[in-house]
Amino acid sequence: MSQFYVNGPSKGYAMSAEEFAAGACQRPGPQPGPGCGCGTAPMPPAMPDCPADDCGQGPEYCQQMVCCCRPAPCPKPQPPKVEEGCCCKQSFRAALSLLCDERISSLLDFDTAAFLTDTYTAGTTLAGGKPSAGDDAEGVAPQADGDDEKPTPPKPCPCSGSDNLETLSGSFKRFAPCSCDLLDIEAELYTPGRKDCSFTAGQVNLCELDAVVIQGAEACAEGDLTADEVTARNFRCLRTLLAQRLTPCGSPCGQAACSCACDGRDCCCAAGLLSTLAQNNLSRRVSLTAGLLILQNVTLLGTVGNVLVLSNDCDNRLYFVCVNSVQFIG
Repeated sequence: MSQFYVNGPSKGYAMSAEEFAAGACQRPGPQPGPGCGCGTAPMPPAMPDCPADDCGQGPEYCQQMVCCCRPAPCPKPQPPKVEEGCCCKQSFRAALSLLCDERISSLLDFDTAAFLTDTYTAGTTLAGGKPSAGDDAEGVAPQADGDDEKPTPPKPCPCSGSDNLETLSGSFKRFAPCSCDLLDIEAELYTPGRKDCSFTAGQVNLCELDAVVIQGAEACAEGDLTADEVTARNFRCLRTLLAQRLTPCGSPCGQAACSCACDGRDCCCAAGLLSTLAQNNLSRRVSLTAGLLILQNVTLLGTVGNVLVLSNDCDNRLYFVCVNSVQFIG
């Protein structure tokens, strides 16, 4: 009988059918996993479409020659994960990354910012609230005995937009270099009652943020324009640059922007809120509350995921607000 050797070294004797089958697992290629040997592993089940008489000996012999040495099938590709539950982390990172554009960042003062959660403010205090016991808030005179305790009214604003925040004093440093969950900041922490917590925040958890507020940069006078006029002009330019990069607010009038169904994760339904705030809102004027923040008659520039980007032309302020934190709409 002739001796044939297929892709294997010569052994000097005739190769039986059993040796040939065993040698198939020794060819170059993917190696078997632990405990998977062709001599000990059970044969795979017969192919369902294998005819009973194809091999002449029944379906149990109608198998592929290579046993466990075949490469394992690749896992089925999974869709990328999106934001989970009520957290606006990814949307905040995407929205704030717009500020990396030098034309935009040059028109903002990153050392005049504030960060708000549902329990604290960092870099600002709330206007018009009653100070906590023992708090000596600046500009709030102590009340005489017998006086009715009334909150200090917000400062009147000559234009339409306003918020409930005092002067901004926090700094937005950067995205934390070793974490996707944090922002590097420097801001004094306050309670809603304007009490200084004697704590300087160095980082803030993006999943706990309700809003980030950043002040437009002050400008110098130019020609016939005063410093205030140049600052207002620059802020209008900033708004235009941002609006060009943001998701348009809503769909054409009369058309549903998106489904209002919950997505089944934590049932933080943002679609209905986004539709209410943006769809058919021709003026783009918005009044809302988000945690401790109150905004009245501010302009909705657009959205990034679940984050609203709004502007206040009265105070030259930008607001990045997590839509899941919105509680009331005016």
